[in-house]
Amino acid sequence: MSVALARILETLIMPPLGFLVLLALGAVLLALRRRGGWTLFGAGWLGLYLISTPAISAVLAGWLETTPAVTPAQVRASGAGAIVVISAATYYRAPEYGASTSGRYELERVRYAAYLNRKTGLPIAVIGADPYGEGEDSSVWIRTILEQEFGVPVRWATAGSLNTREDARRARNLLRSDLVDHVVLVTHAGHMPRAAWSFEQEGFQVLPAPTGFFTHGWARAGFVTFLPSAAALRQNQLYLHELLGAVWYRWVKG
Repeated sequence: MSVALARILETLIMPPLGFLVLLALGAVLLALRRRGGWTLFGAGWLGLYLISTPAISAVLAGWLETTPAVTPAQVRASGAGAIVVISAATYYRAPEYGASTSGRYELERVRYAAYLNRKTGLPIAVIGADPYGEGEDSSVWIRTILEQEFGVPVRWATAGSLNTREDARRARNLLRSDLVDHVVLVTHAGHMPRAAWSFEQEGFQVLPAPTGFFTHGWARAGFVTFLPSAAALRQNQLYLHELLGAVWYRWVKG
């Protein structure tokens, strides 16, 4: 399945479109005075409201962010041979840089990989992506950012990955010649269950090193947690993407 088709199908399934469709169908049935109109309209409204609240973010984070943060001491004691950082969303054709570069989520991973390298001395492997086949692979700018902006060398880099499963396969091919089968895996806390499982399927021993935890304490303070926001909707879309991906990888693709 192409990346573009997968994104289209995901958009049809994921909020907010699914709930907007329920609202629209409910409105049509109400206009036609048909039974079930209020049910569909109410379900669409309630679903859209809930998925836009930090309260649901906290619940979904509790399901996905189950791997605790690691310390540099744990990384040093692990016996791992490499820090593997996998790409995330790209900031395409950034006008201030004159080229595509790492987006917010990718930068969070890159920064943490640089931090672990400085604290432990473990070499870094970069797994890049070009999901839309535009000839712009993130391994190029991730390497540039690590080496020129963070002053951290990159020993291995590979390009062209399309998804997390392919990240793991490319990492296996990249590190095989150096006999590295124990890695420190850097990705977001919510993405870690799917990523660690994918790398383990390729025979890696994985020390998860998650970053980007859901730590918005204000969102758990009384009634504020039930106030909808665009930021909460975006966070919940990411979490639901991970849950959908986990189901697809484990029970559909195998």
